[in-house]
Amino acid sequence: MARIPLFAPFSPEELDALYACTYERNMTTGEMLIQRGDPGTSMMLILAGEVRVVLPGIDGNDQDLNTLREGAVFGEIALFDGKPRSADVVAATNGRLLVLERASVVRLIERDPQFAMRVIEIICMRLRATLAQLDSILFQDVSQRVVTFLLQRSEGLERARIDTTQSALGRAVGSTRETVNRRLRDLEARGLIELTPGRITVRDRNGLSALLQGRSRMA
Repeated sequence: MARIPLFAPFSPEELDALYACTYERNMTTGEMLIQRGDPGTSMMLILAGEVRVVLPGIDGNDQDLNTLREGAVFGEIALFDGKPRSADVVAATNGRLLVLERASVVRLIERDPQFAMRVIEIICMRLRATLAQLDSILFQDVSQRVVTFLLQRSEGLERARIDTTQSALGRAVGSTRETVNRRLRDLEARGLIELTPGRITVRDRNGLSALLQGRSRMA
């Protein structure tokens, strides 16, 4: 917990007290962790693994809003406003979660107002990311959205390997798997990425950035 930014300022004694009010649970790939419309009774932290935040659509046309990894928090919005969950959260991998029930979080906020400020910062950061994604969907074509996704997901990764399927990428950029496949094949032919089943390896971030900035023609 001390490595998670939300709790980094806490002393060891405070972390021990907080941990006593939580419980851990495992998650398995594909498990529905939170369903849109559910009551917001807890906030969860990812100790290991990844989750997908999904906006369910009509006829199964879901829109991926975000992929969260180890150290990230989710479920915090409904926890604070008391309204139903605003999106689904699905386990993208096997992993472990730390669950904080609403009563424990409220007590923590009452004891440490700065904790509330850190949670608000997370909510604001999540909102900005969602707005950036909406901007991408509204004003970029599919090729640009694919490149934007690759640049965002590969940022800070040592080997720039993105574990995702083309169907999942299609959901993230609001397109079909077939269209995404054509765009990825074009990028691979240019030597910018390498495709293997379930994985995309970014080989040339500068080249991808040049495409996005219009310095090189996109398909």
